[in-house]
Amino acid sequence: MATGSALKTALLVVLSCAFFAGANACAKGVQMLEGGPDLHPLQIAFARFLFGFLTLLPFALRSGRTVFRTTIPLKHGVRVVFGAGGVAASFAAVGMMPLADALAIAWTSPIFAMVFAIVVLKEKLVPLRWLAAAVGLAGVVVMTRPGAGVFEAGAVIALLSAVLVGAEVVTIRILAQTDRPLTILAINNLAGLIISGLAALPVLQLPTVEQMPYLVGVGSIMVSGQLLFLKAAAAGEANFIAPFYYSTLLYAALFGLLFFGEVPDLHLLTGGAMIVASGLAIALIRPRTA
Repeated sequence: MATGSALKTALLVVLSCAFFAGANACAKGVQMLEGGPDLHPLQIAFARFLFGFLTLLPFALRSGRTVFRTTIPLKHGVRVVFGAGGVAASFAAVGMMPLADALAIAWTSPIFAMVFAIVVLKEKLVPLRWLAAAVGLAGVVVMTRPGAGVFEAGAVIALLSAVLVGAEVVTIRILAQTDRPLTILAINNLAGLIISGLAALPVLQLPTVEQMPYLVGVGSIMVSGQLLFLKAAAAGEANFIAPFYYSTLLYAALFGLLFFGEVPDLHLLTGGAMIVASGLAIALIRPRTA
C-alpha cells in the first residue's frame, strides 16, 4: 500500500472510530438527562436504526433498487438479530457504567468472533490467538474490580454485547462472500429498523425536545461512522486497519471525561490495555501457511 493511501486509510478509520464512540456517548447522554422519561435501551436501539436508515437512505437511493437485492435473505436476517441485540445490550451497558469501561468490555468481541469463526467457518485454530483471548478476558476481570466480589450487571450486559457482535462479525464475513458492503449495510439498517421497532413497541415513550438530538445522533452518527469505515475497509487490508480501530476506546475515555465527568482509573487503564492488546494480537496473528 502506498504511503499516501495508507495515511488516508488510517485517518478514515480513526475518524470513523470517533463517530462510533460519539454514537455511544449519545446513547449514554439520553439516559442521563433529567426531566424526561426514562427511555428503555430498546427504544434507543430503535432510534439508532430509524435515524441510521434515514441517514443511509440517500446513498441507497443513489445506488438504485438493486442495493436491497440479495439471494441470501435468511443470512441477512440472522445478522440483523445479532446486530440489533448487540446494539441494545451495548446501549444498556453504557447507561449503567462509565462509557469507556462499557465499550472496552464490549470490544472483547474479536475473542468471540475468533471462537465462532473456528466453529462456523472452520478456520484454523492458532494457539497464540487463544493465549491472546485469555489475556483479553483477564482484562475484563481486571476492569470489573475483582475485589468487589461480584460481577457488575453492566459488565455482564457489555459482555453479552461482545458475544452478539462477535457472532455478527462472522455472519458479515459470510454475507460479504455474496453481497457488496452497501447492500449489507442497507439491508441491516432497514431490517433492524423493523425488528427493533417491534421489540420497542411495549416500552415506547414520547421523548422530550431535549432528548431528540441525542436520539437522532445515536443513529446518524453511527451510520456516518460505518460509511467512513467501509471506505477505509475498501482501501486497506484488515491487518493494517485493526490497530487504528481501537482508537474508539481513547475517544470513549475522552468523551466520558468531557461530558460525564468520568475519570479513568487504574482498573480501566490496565484492563483496557489488556483488551486492546488481545484484540490486536487476534487480528494480526495469522495462521501459518503450508
